[in-house]
Amino acid sequence: MSKEFDSEENTIEQNVNGRQYSNLYSVKEFSKTYKIGINTVYRLCKLNDFPFIQIGGKIYIVADEFLAWVNKNRGKVV
Repeated sequence: MSKEFDSEENTIEQNVNGRQYSNLYSVKEFSKTYKIGINTVYRLCKLNDFPFIQIGGKIYIVADEFLAWVNKNRGKVV
């Protein structure tokens, strides 16, 4: 293994802090973090432009894109 790859791997491990993917929230994590009900999170995921990805049977919300989505939809009722 190269030093560069080893360094990147360690950085990723440090950033994850026990989460499976560092930039993705599960529906449950997202709900707790942003204090939004789980059913509401699932409804948001049905919106065309809401930033989520489904991997297998699990839904994840993309954290970086979520903040941009909020700014884009500020003042709207969703």
